Formats: sequence, C-alpha cells, structure tokens
Amino acid sequence: MIYLAPLQGFTDFVYRAAHAAVFNSIDAYFIPYISLKHNKILPKYFREISPQNNRQMRVVPQVLAKDGNELALMAKQLLDLGYAEINLNLGCPYPMVTNRGKGAGLLATPAKVNEILERFFSTSEGELSVKLRSGLQSDSELSSVIDVLNQFPIKEVIYHPRVASQLYSGEIDENAYLFASQQLKHRLVYNGDIFSVKTYTEKNEMFLQTSDWMLGRGVLMNPLLPNEIMGVQLSKEKRDSLLFLFHKYVLEGYLEAMDNEGNALNKMKQFWIYFSHRFPAHKKVFKLVKKAKDMNKYQSVIRTAFDQL
Repeated sequence: MIYLAPLQGFTDFVYRAAHAAVFNSIDAYFIPYISLKHNKILPKYFREISPQNNRQMRVVPQVLAKDGNELALMAKQLLDLGYAEINLNLGCPYPMVTNRGKGAGLLATPAKVNEILERFFSTSEGELSVKLRSGLQSDSELSSVIDVLNQFPIKEVIYHPRVASQLYSGEIDENAYLFASQQLKHRLVYNGDIFSVKTYTEKNEMFLQTSDWMLGRGVLMNPLLPNEIMGVQLSKEKRDSLLFLFHKYVLEGYLEAMDNEGNALNKMKQFWIYFSHRFPAHKKVFKLVKKAKDMNKYQSVIRTAFDQL
C-alpha cells in the first residue's frame, strides 16, 4: 500500500481531495498533526478534520500529545467525528515541538511513551498507529522505544529512519530500519526519501519484508509518483493533462477555502515550492510564481509553464 505523509502546510484537505480526485493512487491519507488547547482541539484544525472534507476511503488524523490525558481527549473527539483510527506522532523533529515534550521529543523518555499508550488502550475504542523516528538525538534510543511499542496492540508503525536532530537532511539510516524490521512485532511502513521509481525500487529490494510505503515530498514534487511506482503507463499527453487538472482542482479548492484571492495566491506559491520540480527549468518557474503580484499575473505564469511542460 502507498500512504500520503502528513506534511504540515502542504498536504491539507484541499491538496488531499484534489490528489484523490485526479490520480486515485493513494491507499491512505494522513491528516497533518493536530493538537489540543484547554482540552479541546484547536479551531484552526476544524476544517482539516471535518468529515465532509475527508471523503476518501481511508483518512487518518495524526495527533501530537505530551501525555496520556491529551491523547485520550483527542481520541474521544476524533472518534465522535467518525474516525476509526488515529496516528500518534512520535517523529516530528522540529524544536518548537520536541522542546514541549511532543513528537520526537518523547523518544528520549520511553516511560512517558508507555504511559501514553497505556492510557489510550485502556480508555479508547479506536485503532492507533504510530509515526516514529530513530530517536531525539541518537538512534541508541530506538531499542527502548521498540520494547515499549511491542507491549501494545498498535495497528502499524510508520518509521522514518533518521533522528530528530537531522531534521530532513543527512543520510537515511538503513541499518536502523533493518533493526526495527527484525525487532518490532507490528506491521512496519517505510517512510523517507523516496523521490523516484528508482529510489523506491532500491528500498523495495533492500527491505524485503516491507510492503507498505509512506511517500511525502516525493509526491509533492511529482504527484504521479504513486502511479509510476504501481507501474501505470501513461503517455506524455495524458501525464500533462492530469497535472494540469490537478493544479486546476488545487487552485479552485484554495479559492473556495480562503477568504480572499491574496491568501489563495499565497497558498499556491507554497504549493509550487515542490510542484515546480515537475517542470523544466523548475527554479525559473518557481521564481516567476513567487513574483506574481495578483491572480491574473499568476495565471499568465502558469499558462506559460504548462505550455513548456
């Protein structure tokens, strides 16, 4: 199976709906992490988790929690909305999260991870998966966390084999992934640096026991990547028309979701940070997109970009 990673600011409900409508190649969509304030899910996340904005077959909200009480409260609110499963983020590497004892910040304290999971499985009816990194500062933390995870009926573990201090740079630790595949009792999903069919094939041959994959930035740069991994053969004309339609749906989605064209334009500029990689001279394309002052100028730049695709 192929999952779409929860990338804050990028794979929002507009992006997910457009991708599902055009490419039909993702088995599960993960909603970028949500959190609590005063024991309630913050209002800014309401559109992200609204069932009417998540009509795909399998959509999984990801949550940040610093303790078992927070996870239990979010689980109750999400289950009340109709979600059958949630994903616990033990992997977010950014200091603004880890310094608050959330995301990968929990990996240095396996006792806290145990408390959180114990509370969930003793109070909640839904399923729980985990998004994991190798550790906060060192992959020596991984073994203790795996020992904790193995004590609970977790649906699956999605593992990005980097430590948090690497953020998204440096090498993937393939040995750490192999270690996890041998030690974990749960289904293991690989996540990290799959940007092409070639890199997918290399990982697939290396990790023979893995059959499920989470893609993130690779999809943002090439929305057709899941189709290509599945061996779908398309003519250049068909690929280009699908990309054009995808952009159209994303633009229409943001124009509807945002309160004015300026905010929609800003969202599209963010979208093109990665989407521009699908185009020849992508740096030039992105530079022109960034310089667009209004929607008319933006549309002119986009027409030229697609004409040269």
